Amino acid sequence: MMNKPKTRTALAALCGVLIAGPALAQACLRPEERSAIEIRALRSYLMVAALQCRTGQSYNAPEGYNNFLRRFGSDLSAADRVAASHFQRSYGGAARGGRLDQYNTNLANEHSQDALRSGAFFCRDAQPLFQVVVQTAVADLPRLVNERNIIEGYDAPDCGTAAAATRRPAARRASARR
Repeated sequence: MMNKPKTRTALAALCGVLIAGPALAQACLRPEERSAIEIRALRSYLMVAALQCRTGQSYNAPEGYNNFLRRFGSDLSAADRVAASHFQRSYGGAARGGRLDQYNTNLANEHSQDALRSGAFFCRDAQPLFQVVVQTAVADLPRLVNERNIIEGYDAPDCGTAAAATRRPAARRASARR
């Protein structure tokens, strides 16, 4: 004879897995979503750099950030829509309830922590990035994120590819920077 509390617990766990399974399967990134997440990571990094590096010997970080916003404003808005669509597809109602906002907050916090860990090197590294970014085509911005090891803060696999297993998780990117 089975113990009723154990049976209920087992059934509840099984139901949770069955219900969560499809949601977890959908939490992968399509190529356009991966690009959108990377572009958003770049914007967050540059925003933190603009706030952290207000003065410099030969550049003005806030003005560099403003140039970035002017140059890519419509592309940034498009990336926002694609990212919101991904979160909606992946998390349903929870996306509206804060999953995307939580991601944005966590990403900005990760970049701020990276700035604190890097000390003076953070602004030194950000200076040329502002100059490179405004000369880069929008299609190449995700490549720039990967080349510069900018923290993405979102570790979802790519949808339907074996490359997902070889992609370097965002959490390890901060330590790879130096």
